[in-house]
Amino acid sequence: MKRKADAEKIKKILEKRGYPNGEVPRGHEVHHIKPLAKGGKDTPKNLVVIKVSKHKQIHKNRRKRGEE
Repeated sequence: MKRKADAEKIKKILEKRGYPNGEVPRGHEVHHIKPLAKGGKDTPKNLVVIKVSKHKQIHKNRRKRGEE
């Protein structure tokens, strides 16, 4: 079973990083450096805020390599 991200935990991490209301700017998304499916967690070290286009490219490349 696929593990889902904990939205409340991520929101708190983003608030601590200075994002108002724990929301990322328009055109950006939260990305897990180590995927949840591979044992990654919702921790500050494992989360980055990146542009939507970059996020899509990362996952596209992972699919090509058979990592997803």
